[in-house]
Amino acid sequence: MLLLGACGTVDDTIYVPPEQMNAWLADKPANAHHLYATVLTGGQRNRVLNQMRSGLAAFEAGADAIAAASFDDALNYIEAIYADNPTAEKARSTFVPERTKEFKGEAYERAMAFLYRGLLFMGEGDYGNARAVFQGGQLQDAFAEDQRYQSDFAILDVLSGWASQCEGNTVLARDFYERALQARPGIYIPRPSDRMLAIADIGLPPLKVGGGEYGEYLTFLPPEPVPEQKAIFVANGRGYDTTFGEDLYWQASTRGGREVDKILAGKAEFKDIATGIGAASLAVADTALDVAVYASYSDNSDAALGIAAGAAIIGIASLLIADAARPEADTRYWDNLPAHIDYVSLPAGAMPTEAIFVDQGGSILGSLVPKVRMDPKGTCGFAYARSRLATDIPSAPPNASLRR
Repeated sequence: MLLLGACGTVDDTIYVPPEQMNAWLADKPANAHHLYATVLTGGQRNRVLNQMRSGLAAFEAGADAIAAASFDDALNYIEAIYADNPTAEKARSTFVPERTKEFKGEAYERAMAFLYRGLLFMGEGDYGNARAVFQGGQLQDAFAEDQRYQSDFAILDVLSGWASQCEGNTVLARDFYERALQARPGIYIPRPSDRMLAIADIGLPPLKVGGGEYGEYLTFLPPEPVPEQKAIFVANGRGYDTTFGEDLYWQASTRGGREVDKILAGKAEFKDIATGIGAASLAVADTALDVAVYASYSDNSDAALGIAAGAAIIGIASLLIADAARPEADTRYWDNLPAHIDYVSLPAGAMPTEAIFVDQGGSILGSLVPKVRMDPKGTCGFAYARSRLATDIPSAPPNASLRR
């Protein structure tokens, strides 16, 4: 009798000797130790995801050197697959995200890793590298599944413009702001004289779920609802309301502005496929900055062929095994990302001392002191606040355990 194994999870946690773990955690923010420990215990398969999660926690804590190291490590692995060069293109041609493989993230997650790394460069006053990394995030937004799409992560162009503005390059700043407006008409553009950008991460991230008989296709769900809707930054006794910047669920669930129904075996299926043009025709070259934007088969025999009963049983079992062997969609996700990113620019000399979070009706839900980073010259900077603590998540990422 042929027995098929039941589904379940496998504990693939790696044992790390205490002395090694203590040495690793020695310079990490104390409230992020549970996340940084998982960088080691989660293994290579989850390394990029765990570096993203812990790097964001370190960034929130103001441990910028630690955060930069985490994001640099993650970006190095990401760019082995998702970069605009022949080596990465060859690797990408055979790479299909699966739960058993090393996590590289969906386009919106990769773009956000570049966004936070760019902010860290801005905090150092390295505006050239900040701008380059923000545009690297735009490139990641263009790479999704097996296609290249039009990038539309507008806030990355706003941030590129802001880096140029702080650098004193008004022409380049204007070019990036115009690009942002093309992607998102009406998006907030900082005033040319402003020198402080206040950024707020609001809410919880979009969710990933597997669908189909074997969990073989990937879909995205909106974030869990939260009461906080926006932030107000207080500087010199005055409140500055943030404006809506980027919706991560929109970024997760669309490709080049088209809504995705599901992703199967590394290919996106669109909700408007009956009337829309083919995904391959959406490949677009972003010429403004010369950035190139990047089952099995079962033969069911006719019952009339008179297959012997024993052979039929084996054949059915083989089909079950083949179906069960279909790659399971990778539903791991970056769980301390926000639902949306809001921002507002402030005039020179305005130093945010409080970030107030309010609900839809404007009622105050809570407040905190934002992290303010000024460049070495003290002439330009940004403030950062989150409505949800980046450390307020479990040690292990969602859906990280292997299944059998």
